[in-house]
Amino acid sequence: MTIQVKFAIYNAVSKAIIIFAFMALLPLLVEKIVYEHIDKRLIARSERVLLTVKKGSIADIVREQDCSFESYNILKEEFVAIYPITDPQKMGDGMTIKDESWSIEGEKLQHRIIRLPFLYDNQMYELNIGEGIGTIEELKSIIQRFLLVMMLAVILISLFVDLAFVRLLFRPFNSIIGNKLLPVHSPTSFNFTPIPSTTTEFNQLDHRLNQLMHKLKDAFLMEKEFISNVSHELQTPISIIQNRLENLMNEGNLSDETLIKLSDSQRTLNRMSRIIKALLLISKIENDQYIKHEKVNMFELMDEVLEEIEDRLSQKNITLIKNFQDDFNYQPCNRALLFIMITNLINNAIKYNKDGGTIEISTKKREAYYLLEIKDSGIGMEKSELQGIFDRFKRLNKGKADGYGLGLPIVKTIASFHHIDVKVDSTPNEGTTFTLTF
Repeated sequence: MTIQVKFAIYNAVSKAIIIFAFMALLPLLVEKIVYEHIDKRLIARSERVLLTVKKGSIADIVREQDCSFESYNILKEEFVAIYPITDPQKMGDGMTIKDESWSIEGEKLQHRIIRLPFLYDNQMYELNIGEGIGTIEELKSIIQRFLLVMMLAVILISLFVDLAFVRLLFRPFNSIIGNKLLPVHSPTSFNFTPIPSTTTEFNQLDHRLNQLMHKLKDAFLMEKEFISNVSHELQTPISIIQNRLENLMNEGNLSDETLIKLSDSQRTLNRMSRIIKALLLISKIENDQYIKHEKVNMFELMDEVLEEIEDRLSQKNITLIKNFQDDFNYQPCNRALLFIMITNLINNAIKYNKDGGTIEISTKKREAYYLLEIKDSGIGMEKSELQGIFDRFKRLNKGKADGYGLGLPIVKTIASFHHIDVKVDSTPNEGTTFTLTF
């Protein structure tokens, strides 16, 4: 998940939390405000009723109703009741307001009731004025449903708005990634053009990245020059020494012991030459000094490799099994490097195979991929050894004197140069399988 999407989701979730908290608190606030409003109306109405009582306009009604009086509206939501207080002990401390269930014509309804004792004509009465509160719960439910819908709408709208804003905000950063970092295969191909941005942090990132790549480019060019010089300085004296040794060995007055020592020296020099050439090959590939502009038919390439190593197969009496399916043309590539890569893998399968063993080479196509498998019936490897098989100068079998541990690192370097995935599966005493995914 990209940082842009994470940022947008974070904003949407934070807003949702705020709205959810507001949704939980608003009904309580509404209830409090409604109750305060009802209480004020009840107090105001009680004051008006008491004023009417003082004027004596309800005296006749009270007497006719046996010192009691009740009145309510047709919706049963409001009522006024006056009752005489016969027991002063039950009169209470004064005005009270609370919620009660009031029975009107046999039906119990929830009301907010104010009770207020008063004195009229030397008789204590209690004034009861009620207002229905059944609609408050309905109002709270309506508000919660409305807030829920509003919350969902706000989250969706804010998610899209935030995504659009974050994409606009991160456009310079995406340009740095897409135009500068992703296309880079070597420091010499880096794009040093500044990325325009109004964001200070992105400008600083772009500037520092350009500075770093300038340093890497200088170091890279120095390394290429060093490699070229090393190639000349090392190979030339080795060739001179080899020629001198050959001249000495051609002289007829040398003893057998001397010839053996010269021959050993010759083999050592040959080994040094191969190591230097292998290291130079790896270095040149890693420094992007090879061009990929060729198109290679994989069947033809593998037939050429097998023709070259045919003698080695016969020397160890190894049976070659070809299971070629789905011909494939690979491009762009470097044919010479692919030839070296496949040759090294098959030579590795021969070197660590058993006498009379088998090597099976398979090709097959899987959707957008092309697979090349090289499977041998050799000594195999432990799982712990697989992690380091592509390390330089690490030999799979130290008992093999002719190996110097650079064959598989060359394979890995060439594969990475062509964006080919290399996987290894091995079982001790059963064999090893290398799978190349093009």
